Amino acid sequence: MNQGKEWEEYQIKVSDILSEFGFATKVEEVIEGARGRHEIDVTARIRYAGIDQLWIVECKKWKRPVPKERVLAFSSIVDDVGADRGLIFAEGGFQAGAVRASRNSSITLTNLTDFVSNSANELSSIKVSDLARRIAELENKFHSIWDLDADERNRVNSRYIGPEPFGLKQPIAVMACLGMLKDSLETASFDRWPVPYRSLDQDEDYSNGLIDVKNWDGLLFIAEKTLEACDRIYDHMVGAGNSHLRWQDLQPPELTNLLVSIRKNPSG
Repeated sequence: MNQGKEWEEYQIKVSDILSEFGFATKVEEVIEGARGRHEIDVTARIRYAGIDQLWIVECKKWKRPVPKERVLAFSSIVDDVGADRGLIFAEGGFQAGAVRASRNSSITLTNLTDFVSNSANELSSIKVSDLARRIAELENKFHSIWDLDADERNRVNSRYIGPEPFGLKQPIAVMACLGMLKDSLETASFDRWPVPYRSLDQDEDYSNGLIDVKNWDGLLFIAEKTLEACDRIYDHMVGAGNSHLRWQDLQPPELTNLLVSIRKNPSG
């Protein structure tokens, strides 16, 4: 296989890996910078916490280590195009000077294997920050109901259709679920598995709703779907329309099905 072909295939492999992490990628995209045009081996874009992120990648399918000069040159491109992160993928390693040049910068030096093993936690932390922000926003929304005048507060509370532990027609169950979800994300950030998760469909004594989540993929999925359900419950309370809905109709079916499956096979 010629060197050009190997390099092209390496670019595609890098692009595919970033795509698996949720990035929208392009190979050999030309980007206009402040000081000139640059052909980037791989670009990767994603939106987290309401902010668009651009990562640019340089691929080095070399047998020799990448020198410091290459890192410095790439760093100037990262700055010129305003990228949030620059990554250099190289299977031949990096010279000591290159490693020193990348320290305390937005440049990451890596290879295919290391990126897959190390970046899952980093990307999870970005998602956790976004989820924590959304939890705080939802908690503030529910708390703000108490700031409404009495008539409006009664109208909003009368439209609450969520779970009713102890027969209380108030969003106590939703608030408890949000608080528990926040605690679960914090526990997971310290890599303490499994972490507890309290679902919306908890029994009055809270026994049915508690399950253990064993990994980031499961926790992030459950958190995302739970927040969708809580958002919809709040929107129903403050909005208009059909007041005869069941809260289960507002919970994403993927989450409902997952919880049913877990409870049928709790050790799975």
